[in-house]
Amino acid sequence: MNIRKILLYILLTGTTSLTFSCKEDLIDISPLTNNTANDFYADENQMNQAVMAVYNAYMIIPVSSNWYLSEVRSDNTLEINGGGAQRDWADIGFFTATSQTGAFASAWTNLYAVAYRANMVINNAVKFNSAKVTAYQAEARFLRALAYFDLVRFWGDVPLVLKPLSIDEAKKTPRTSKEEVYKVIIEDLKFAVDNLPETYAAADKGRSTKYAAKSVLGRVYLTMSGYPLKQTDKLSLAKKELADVMAQESRFFAFPATYRDLFTVAGENKSNPFEVQYLSGGLGLGSQVPAVQAFQYPVQWSTQQPTDGFDGQPDGELLRSYTINDTRFKASIDSGYSDAAGKRLSERIQFTKFLEKGAAISNNRDYPTNFPVVRYNDVLLMYAEILNEESGPTAEAVAILNRIRTFAKAPVIKPATKEDFRLAIESERRIEFVAEGLRWHDLVRTGRAITVMNAFAQRNLYKMARPISESDLYYPIPQKEMLINPGFWQQNPGY
Repeated sequence: MNIRKILLYILLTGTTSLTFSCKEDLIDISPLTNNTANDFYADENQMNQAVMAVYNAYMIIPVSSNWYLSEVRSDNTLEINGGGAQRDWADIGFFTATSQTGAFASAWTNLYAVAYRANMVINNAVKFNSAKVTAYQAEARFLRALAYFDLVRFWGDVPLVLKPLSIDEAKKTPRTSKEEVYKVIIEDLKFAVDNLPETYAAADKGRSTKYAAKSVLGRVYLTMSGYPLKQTDKLSLAKKELADVMAQESRFFAFPATYRDLFTVAGENKSNPFEVQYLSGGLGLGSQVPAVQAFQYPVQWSTQQPTDGFDGQPDGELLRSYTINDTRFKASIDSGYSDAAGKRLSERIQFTKFLEKGAAISNNRDYPTNFPVVRYNDVLLMYAEILNEESGPTAEAVAILNRIRTFAKAPVIKPATKEDFRLAIESERRIEFVAEGLRWHDLVRTGRAITVMNAFAQRNLYKMARPISESDLYYPIPQKEMLINPGFWQQNPGY
């Protein structure tokens, strides 16, 4: 059955609320004596529905993690907030957020909801002797790995919960070291690699695959090679995983006709290892991404206005980094807009990468376009980055970089030194993946965040109480979590 149809079935029948009726942050976890949950996992069909509930929990992550905690934090977005009222996105972008900032609590809860639902699948799968259920378990472990990958990058040491807990157990769960969290992430992804299929029939397109797991595993290893762990031995492991994905390009990851095609309903699930699946039509399965990334739309673009009124725009230096014919600019950013009659209404520059203009939607959480968790071009650029770290700007590394640029109609470049190539990759990734939530993580892992963000703040005349420092590379543990068992966890430095 189609993944979206199953998600819709879950919503219509109330399966998600029946099985996962508790609040799903770390502490508010229903105990094992919850008979409703325990009685549910009776057969393969119910296990499949439970896996769909994990995917369902992940649908909000592109908003709460990729946008608010990564893209807004980076130098891609210039927060304006002309109204002056408190806004979480403004506090995050201006580096004034605290442990009481609501967006932190939302992202934390959303990620632990994914982990909790995944744990329910994983722990109930052991009673089955079925290859199909083993694959369901692998899907759950893949999604749990994604959740903990975000958690460890945003907060560092975090509670590592791998099974359903009682309230008392949850209250006494310590923060686990980054190294141990990464160990579990790797174990989960390796299990997924070994037990997920290479692909699916058309009806199940969008579910996680062997090569989705390898792509994410390559990204995890590359991240571990940089800040804060600096385990450079992981570069060779990342290279192997990414090379395995690249070997499948002709089978699964063909380049589309244009860059814009990557962000359309017609182009979904054709070129990328893994995408979050969305469906419009008032079914509760739509995307909210276009509604949080922009300030205002003309009616011919969308009948619904952005939900958060994001009072910001793409950074000027970002805009200047596009060459004149680079197709990625118009595919990602709009410079003002007119009404249907052609009358100019606004010069506001906005991110519109995930807006299919004119798409029929019922509300501002009902956009149809999938969101890429990992794109094939990311696999290519990560691989080129590793080649440069190993041997400098080799012919292969430069060729990969220029393949991405040529596809976007950007001119060929020839970085001469390892450092030149590092900066070229940094710039290329910024343009290629703008509005996708990778920029902040890229700056942190490469050790460039403090330098780049202080220059960004100075360039844009941000009124900073102090320069951005190492303590700003992690977020504070949400205050509501700290208060559940006061004094048990130590807050991150600087908060």
